Amino acid sequence: MLPEERARIKIDKQLNEAGWDIVTRNEYVPKSAAAVKEALMQGNTESDYLLFVDDKAIAVVEAKREENPLADDVENQAEGYSSHPQGWYGLWFDKQIPLVYLANGNKIYFKNMLTDPDGDYIELSAMHSPKKMLQIIGKKSEYGALPRLAKRGLRDCQYDAEANLEASLKVGKKKALSILATGSGKTYLACLASYRLLNYTPTKRVLFLVDRNNLARQAESEFSLFDRTEDGKALSELYRINRLKKAEDIKGDVVISTIQKLFAVLTGQAIPDETDEDREDEFSQRDNEKALKETVSLDGKLLLPPDYFQFIVIDECHRSIYGKWRAVLDYFRDAKILGLTATPTPEAYAFFDNNIVEKYTYNESVIDGVNVPARVYRISTNVTVHGGTINAGDTITEKTKKTGVKVERTATERLDFSPTQLDRSITNPKQIETVLAAYRDAIYTDLYPDRAEKWEYIPKTLIFAKDDNHATEIVNEAKKVFGEKFPSGKVPERFAQKITYSADNPNELIRDLRIEKDFRIAVTVTLVATGTDVRPLEVVLFMNDVKSDILYTQMKGRGCRTINDDKLKEITPNAETKECYYIVDAVGVTESDKTIPKPGGNGPKIKVLTLEHLLEHLAHGEVTDENLELLRDYCSTINHRYEDDPLLGKHLDYFVVTFGFAPRTLANSINEAIENSALPPYTGISEPNSERKALISCLISNISARKKLLEMQKGYIIIVPGPDEVIYAGFSKETARTFIESFEKYLNDNKDSVEALRIIYNSENVVITHDMLCDLRDKLISENRLFTPYYIWNNYKNLDVDGNVEQLDTKQNVNALTHLIQLVRYAFRKNPTLSSLYTGCSQRFNLYCGQMQRSLTDEQVIVMKQITDYIVSDGAFTVLELNSIDTDLWRKGVGCFGKSFALELQTLSRFILKVA
Repeated sequence: MLPEERARIKIDKQLNEAGWDIVTRNEYVPKSAAAVKEALMQGNTESDYLLFVDDKAIAVVEAKREENPLADDVENQAEGYSSHPQGWYGLWFDKQIPLVYLANGNKIYFKNMLTDPDGDYIELSAMHSPKKMLQIIGKKSEYGALPRLAKRGLRDCQYDAEANLEASLKVGKKKALSILATGSGKTYLACLASYRLLNYTPTKRVLFLVDRNNLARQAESEFSLFDRTEDGKALSELYRINRLKKAEDIKGDVVISTIQKLFAVLTGQAIPDETDEDREDEFSQRDNEKALKETVSLDGKLLLPPDYFQFIVIDECHRSIYGKWRAVLDYFRDAKILGLTATPTPEAYAFFDNNIVEKYTYNESVIDGVNVPARVYRISTNVTVHGGTINAGDTITEKTKKTGVKVERTATERLDFSPTQLDRSITNPKQIETVLAAYRDAIYTDLYPDRAEKWEYIPKTLIFAKDDNHATEIVNEAKKVFGEKFPSGKVPERFAQKITYSADNPNELIRDLRIEKDFRIAVTVTLVATGTDVRPLEVVLFMNDVKSDILYTQMKGRGCRTINDDKLKEITPNAETKECYYIVDAVGVTESDKTIPKPGGNGPKIKVLTLEHLLEHLAHGEVTDENLELLRDYCSTINHRYEDDPLLGKHLDYFVVTFGFAPRTLANSINEAIENSALPPYTGISEPNSERKALISCLISNISARKKLLEMQKGYIIIVPGPDEVIYAGFSKETARTFIESFEKYLNDNKDSVEALRIIYNSENVVITHDMLCDLRDKLISENRLFTPYYIWNNYKNLDVDGNVEQLDTKQNVNALTHLIQLVRYAFRKNPTLSSLYTGCSQRFNLYCGQMQRSLTDEQVIVMKQITDYIVSDGAFTVLELNSIDTDLWRKGVGCFGKSFALELQTLSRFILKVA
């Protein structure tokens, strides 16, 4: 490397750290704080760096090698550039670039040509930022002082959202919508955007509008601790962060509030006391879920001017931006507004003018490891499904919801009640008990069979009830049902508790649910439905059939957050890891297709295409902007997932070497074409659309590349020895059917290319080896992370109505690789029943011992019996492989059988692995 190149690396770093984007002449983007390398100057000369703010040249940087003393000749060269700018460069001062810097990687010298053109240069410890340069020349800019956004420490979705928000603001758009999956850092993004606008723009005051008071408390803590600032200080040390609790709190630099409290301050009304906040939250939630015609109006004297806030961030904006409180938000009409949500509505898309600065889906968050996937476990009872009957003469108890007073009376006539009436106007404690008992009995059998049966540490469970009265009944029944598992007949004092507006201090209860080991079951209505972060939560149990797509998505999202294994064990000591969470459906809430509405008002609801379906659509020529953008997002996410992974990064390397491009390269090409409007309009599926098709032909025309991309999107798993394997179970029949169809489709599609599948499908007289089973296992997991033997088996068992599927022994042989042999035989209809090779293994071993009219010695029988244990679990193997698995057993085998040992192994394998 030349000395000049070494110096440039250091100078680039100094400029980057000061907030400058370093670009070539052809890479310059308007409205950016950019340092253009080798910028063209008058006389066909080039300045090493020319710095622009608001598209106006503000500084010249002359760069030399480290050994250069930066003497008079360098000063004269730089000052000559500053006084001879190109005529087509924007300037802050006529025919003058005001600031000059000299740099060699070790030293930085500075002069202000406006105030002291003949003076000495000043040595700096660091390069000036865009903000500092504007201060030096006495100029102001709305967004020009915004420095380069460093990606360090930010998720891709957070970086893209902030970068795109700032780009949107620079071109004059007042509203922006960021769609980020639960758990991907929406509040952190709000802190980042608020700090950058407060520190680098004329923004004086920020409003963070939350949906709930308990979320306001969470946000206050996160804003206060945010320290991604210039000097690393906490945001609370730099600005006043006020949660709106009393009228004077409105004077903060960052004000955190619900829209109801903001309305109270705006109109001069009293702010509700903190003790009433949870009741307010629960009732406002009900209002949000109803189509209310009532709206508030802003009549009379208002106590805040319309320009009081310059920037407003609306959390959970799918609710806050419409409904009865819309007038409050519209009043602050001059403010720039950022909406945050995981579940956008048509109203949200419309309010934000479809200006989407980022879209990061739940599925992408699962792929990236931000969230864990969901599994559905279905519980249905006769009363839940069909309702029930009260017969004349039955003694019934009538309870007043308001007072809790109970009165017994006798029914005078028969009354049939429907499932929808259950737990609203009619409560059947036996139904609640039956559901909870079914859940209890599934915990250590179906859901977590690998965990030690410790009832004081059942997985943290959140139950959604229909109303406060229903929640009380569930808590009471939960104490009875789970009490049966404790020696005293009672659960610990805090084992099951209610978190609703009527509970004592719900916020302390939410905190305890996060961190306390003895709090295992929480029952709520809506207080923990949105935004509340409880990472150790592993089960969400629905005893309320939610009709709203948005609310349902928010509710089930409470369980999806990842948690470090050690942290999980602190809260749930018998757990190993959280690789999924369970939706336990006791009311059929999962059985209707609940999708998130797309923009377009009252049009049909559509789902985002999976990558597999997207590639199919593109291959047939549906190269719309939406499809290209979706492909861009998929490629970008897949590339990012593998590029820094020391274990799985080889798959990205293979892709690049084999196909000649990286997924990110294609993503960038698509993005550049769309952002620059470089593509002709899409003219219909039957039209040529040649340029659009050419843009993605490197992928779409290469079947192998498409298959590899799909394989990479599905992901891989590193299989290591040991017991730390999570077992999945409990899908509903509908989900199980879909899952099995997907599994059998994979088998049929690959029956010629995967060796173990080919042998079984063609009934070849070849033993299935351990290596073949490992290859099949890895390929199945690569296709779908859930294609594990136990999980596949459990879904077949779920669909079995004729007793053809054996119950798998979850305690003894759940991890046996040979289950794959039996599953494939059953799927290919080679076996009429599905049973483990452990079943009948002893009989097959006896047949082996008695074959060929000769007897084995006692020692030989003992050795081969021990080897059988390996074969029935992991498949056939060679003598050399046995040596690597169990050297002592290999020595005994060689000693007993001599040269015939290899043949004996083959013979034994044929007997043990034959169809049971």
